[in-house]
Amino acid sequence: MNIQLYRGPWIYGLNDKSVPASVRLRNPGAIGASRDGHEYRFGAIDSANLPASDGSTLPTPAFETVYGGSAYWGHYVIRRSEVKPGVISIAQIMKAYSTGHSDSYGNTVAREVGIGLWEAVDLWNDPEGYLKAYRILISMSKWEAGARSASAKGYASWNHVYNQSDQAVIDEMYWGMIHGMREAWRDKGYTIEVTPEEMTYVASPEEAVSEEPQEDIEEDDRDPLINGISGWRTVISGGLGIVATFFTTVFDVLGFENAEKLGSVTAQVFIGL
Repeated sequence: MNIQLYRGPWIYGLNDKSVPASVRLRNPGAIGASRDGHEYRFGAIDSANLPASDGSTLPTPAFETVYGGSAYWGHYVIRRSEVKPGVISIAQIMKAYSTGHSDSYGNTVAREVGIGLWEAVDLWNDPEGYLKAYRILISMSKWEAGARSASAKGYASWNHVYNQSDQAVIDEMYWGMIHGMREAWRDKGYTIEVTPEEMTYVASPEEAVSEEPQEDIEEDDRDPLINGISGWRTVISGGLGIVATFFTTVFDVLGFENAEKLGSVTAQVFIGL
């Protein structure tokens, strides 16, 4: 399965404080920066200082994609709140978060996802383990954005960025979460094969590029002939036609029968090389 990451343009700028931080930063768990800079492994591009539960400020990274933000959540959950290898619980995640409203927060998430507060979520042995973890991620992202219901203030912006009716968004967030979890296990010494759904992004803090706030969405003015897979198909098809014509002419001059057919086949072989 190939995941197509959406990298923008984004309707909400990183400094647009009318939008919940967890939404505009593409950081669904609103998780603060790590001491070891793990966020840069998942495409962090900037950070914002957000109020912490103790009254201080907490540098919180922004991500280029929702895949990266979800990966950072998955990595954090395994790094900070495993009950035992491969097993997590909502209660242990709340303990790691150390939020000032952990009881209300945890009970709300447990109720929404239908998983007990202390219930073990076995990611290694339960076929639905990752799906349960994903439901926890989505519920927590709604809490962080103030988007627990469709009438809530933060719901519209949350739904725009983390739209769970859009399969492409679901795929990005789900596989991003799994990638982050697997990376955390790899950090702990476990050998886990990298699958095609795992996008590897490595950048140091010095290489991270800040994203300017975006007020308007500009139309994509990139040349469609060289933009993406469909563009390359156009270029290759055009090149194939030119090469085929050349070889057809050569075979015709040399007196070969079926010169047109030979030219087309030769061109395909030539392009393949």
